[in-house]
Amino acid sequence: MIRLFQQFVPKRKLMLIASEGVLLMAAILIGTSLPGLATRSLSDATFDELIKGVLSAFTIAVLCQVSLSYNDLYDWRISQNRSDLPNRLMHAAGFSFITLAVIVFMLPELFYFPALPNLGGQTWKIVLVLVLSFVLLFFWRVGFHWFFFKWGFGEKILMLGTGDQARQLTNAINDHPETGFEVIGFLGPSAPNGTSKEWEAPYLGTADQLPDLAIHSRVSRVVVAIEDRRGALPVDQLLACRMAGLLVEERESLYEKIHGRISIESLRPSYLIFSPGFRKSRLELGCKRTVDILGALIGLFVGWPLMLLIAIAIKLDSNGPVLLRQRRVGLDGQEFDLLKFRSMRMDAEEHSGPVWALNTDDRVTRVGRFLRASRLDELPQIWNILLGSMSFVGPRPERPFFVEQLRKEIPYYMERLTMRPGLTGWAQIKYPYGASVDDARQKLMYDLYYIKNMSLLFDVSILLRTVKVMLFGTGAR
Repeated sequence: MIRLFQQFVPKRKLMLIASEGVLLMAAILIGTSLPGLATRSLSDATFDELIKGVLSAFTIAVLCQVSLSYNDLYDWRISQNRSDLPNRLMHAAGFSFITLAVIVFMLPELFYFPALPNLGGQTWKIVLVLVLSFVLLFFWRVGFHWFFFKWGFGEKILMLGTGDQARQLTNAINDHPETGFEVIGFLGPSAPNGTSKEWEAPYLGTADQLPDLAIHSRVSRVVVAIEDRRGALPVDQLLACRMAGLLVEERESLYEKIHGRISIESLRPSYLIFSPGFRKSRLELGCKRTVDILGALIGLFVGWPLMLLIAIAIKLDSNGPVLLRQRRVGLDGQEFDLLKFRSMRMDAEEHSGPVWALNTDDRVTRVGRFLRASRLDELPQIWNILLGSMSFVGPRPERPFFVEQLRKEIPYYMERLTMRPGLTGWAQIKYPYGASVDDARQKLMYDLYYIKNMSLLFDVSILLRTVKVMLFGTGAR
């Protein structure tokens, strides 16, 4: 896996993205040059015209790939489903056509193709080329996944440990074939309980055999998943593997790469203390705050007409104020008033007090249901960002009542308060709306991952994914 924008991206996924980008660019350039479509030969084009053509093809390819991503076609498990692939490709193609039509209407001179110097009245040719490009993508996808399914080319792993943590990590690896990892077996003082089929890999012996087995089996990584390490860690054998050029990795580290979150069930304080990350330089925090201020000012200036319409709709739908103020816990445990568009009846918590949101919550108004699904109820929080109590990206601020409850039940929960809370965050785009203690525990894993890997580029990727959540209404409640 390769680290990109503070996220671990599987090499197979990067290969798929890169190969499809090249395929789309080639299809567009060659397609617009085919006899019957081209109005002149490429040999007549100047060097500057060829460069413009390549840049135009690259821009269109990127737009198409954004559409593919928004239709989950870079999710390895979804993209392998051949029965669903044509339907998703059609949706992606339709989204691409609409986006390109808007861009061409607003910026007609943006795209230029050397073999089609005058696009006026000939845009149907570009549409035809793109249709053929998406047909090619279908066959490329089928061949790409068949190749890796048939030949594997995975990274072999030896799992040191025979407990539940080792089994859970192995199951996670098998559930994420895009990572390219392959567990070839377990090592430990005794064989694990259950059959080898239940464990997805065989028991190979004790830790004394580790160096010989690792070298003989040509593994590239040894993962330490021993639950109780006191007196059980085979230091000499692990050192021998390390000196042989093999990578020795803790279970928590590989878990983090696969899931994009930090496991807290078996988390040891030493992992948080000694693992890389959790850096908060003044320069980076200053840049993040500067971006927040500029973004908030732009958001208030651009978004005030929409917010005015929302305010009118709320007043027409139900009695009560337009804005709701809630006490929330922010950076370093300091409380502040969070602003939201009111989405519930005024008497929603009069008798019950603070409660988790429900899937079918009868306290929510008609307008409020739409606002929650689209996340538009959170627009007033731009003012909180401008005042400095929040950031655009960070852990979501929780109510004091729930913070007091969760800190007693979930280890490391208060560590999420070491970052300024956010309008959106890694946990919000990776996990549905939290409505229980278990949900809070799951979201904490993502929050810790964000705090550990925080960067401006990571923030940008989260904001782009948030747009997808708003468009499709995933995770709202």
